[in-house]
Amino acid sequence: MSSSKERDHWEGMWARGLKPGDAFDATKSSESFLDILSSWRETAQARKCRMLVPGCGRGYDVVEAAKLNFDALGLDISETAVSAAQAYRDSQGTLSGKAEFSTTDFFLLQESGSFDLIFDYTFLCAIDPSTRSAWAETMQRLLKPGGELVTLIFPLGDHTSGPPYAMSTDLVKGLLEPRGFVCEFMEPVPPAKSHPGRGGKEVLARWRAPARK
Repeated sequence: MSSSKERDHWEGMWARGLKPGDAFDATKSSESFLDILSSWRETAQARKCRMLVPGCGRGYDVVEAAKLNFDALGLDISETAVSAAQAYRDSQGTLSGKAEFSTTDFFLLQESGSFDLIFDYTFLCAIDPSTRSAWAETMQRLLKPGGELVTLIFPLGDHTSGPPYAMSTDLVKGLLEPRGFVCEFMEPVPPAKSHPGRGGKEVLARWRAPARK
């Protein structure tokens, strides 16, 4: 589970008045994620799908999913972040699906097998490295059998300090493949589709969750 130190760190950043465009707030969803949502369009229109975004911040990705009829849930351990996400959602007009936000700890979320799609971008790199195995276990637990996990792996590098901690494709493979996840796509994000300052530091990967016995 997330530590009180982590909770205090992120709440402190938001409580000091984090504005759109400050620090990790990119002001909008990644173009790569919007491409992923487009690939889900027909499915999400045909049946109700659920999506989860851990470490959702201001909720841009949650709202974009709700625009396409997903019932989407964003988690953030900062109460101020959740309030900011709710305000952003309310500024976006009528949504086809639901965009909900909660301070529930990702690792403690009691919704096993509930989500068709989970999106991780700047969450794995933000958590304490000691909880990475639990991250993979929780992803598997929360996804429906055969559901999809999308990891926008960032920031690529080899620095030792954090957060954000350095990420690599081998690190993510090493976490997910032993749990039965199958990588169906993994490619560097074209710089033109990255947020400013993130070009060349991102890899998009799509993973299929294992079927449970």
